[in-house]
Amino acid sequence: MDSTMIHVCLQTEGAPSGEDHEVGERWVCSCGDNFVYREGFNRAGYASLEWWPAPAIPQPRKASRRGLLFGPRKG
Repeated sequence: MDSTMIHVCLQTEGAPSGEDHEVGERWVCSCGDNFVYREGFNRAGYASLEWWPAPAIPQPRKASRRGLLFGPRKG
């Protein structure tokens, strides 16, 4: 997806609308795409607060049982 194009998910039912969102607020679409409400430059070159594509927030992996019982490997 081109980063300058508006994703079709923002036009579907359940998508956030209006301008009463906080800067930095995140939204994950049902298809799995991530968006963040932040200030950026639109196609005309003017600064505007909009929903922009964003990378997913990494989730920590569950610790393995070996790591919990014996600790990390040494040497």
